[in-house]
Amino acid sequence: MTGKKRFTAIIFDCDGVLVDSEPFSCGAWNVVFEKEYHIDIGSDYTEILGKNAEDTAIYYLKRFKLPYDDRTIARLCELKEKAYFMLAKGKLKPIDGVEVFIKKVLQKNIKLAVASSGTQEKIRFNLKEAGLLQYFSVIVGSDGAIRGKPFPDVFLTAAEKLKVPPANIVVIEDTPNGIIAAKRAGMFTIGITTTFSEKKLKEVRPAPDMVVTHFTEIPLATLF
Repeated sequence: MTGKKRFTAIIFDCDGVLVDSEPFSCGAWNVVFEKEYHIDIGSDYTEILGKNAEDTAIYYLKRFKLPYDDRTIARLCELKEKAYFMLAKGKLKPIDGVEVFIKKVLQKNIKLAVASSGTQEKIRFNLKEAGLLQYFSVIVGSDGAIRGKPFPDVFLTAAEKLKVPPANIVVIEDTPNGIIAAKRAGMFTIGITTTFSEKKLKEVRPAPDMVVTHFTEIPLATLF
């Protein structure tokens, strides 16, 4: 990739990519289902990583054969959000190496955005707690009518707000659902092994374009 830059923007997932928040985000569901149903959902969160709150609530309700309607789902999502803020307050840190990486790409005049399965409120809370909020003017969550990953909606909405074509955007993701969503959006996708193993991420279909274990492995000179 020589000459004119191919990629002019980066879209980051939030949980597990920018902020080390997955343990609190997943653990909040334990709090909710224990309190509401006296059910222990366990500590294997493989099936919910990368899903939005509504899809996660439905997953557990179906798994434990619990009756539900739209009001039930909305209530559980609200309770989960409150539990998350309580668990994560004062404990969130940026993923190792991400702030240095952000500063380097900003020197290259690369546009930045966040596209996450979380709500706007949760994303901004995470970024503020981790000291990263100032780097992002475009933040897209799965609020309202935007479908969560693995649908590409959050990434396509972020691209529209950035005013950059999908083909000129790099996405950095840590979950299979996120990688699938980014590839469906037509974006160059980098999987980072902060949540899943390299083997697991390389098995995702459609496959990521690159898998790294740390931000220092992303070839800035080649991509940007």
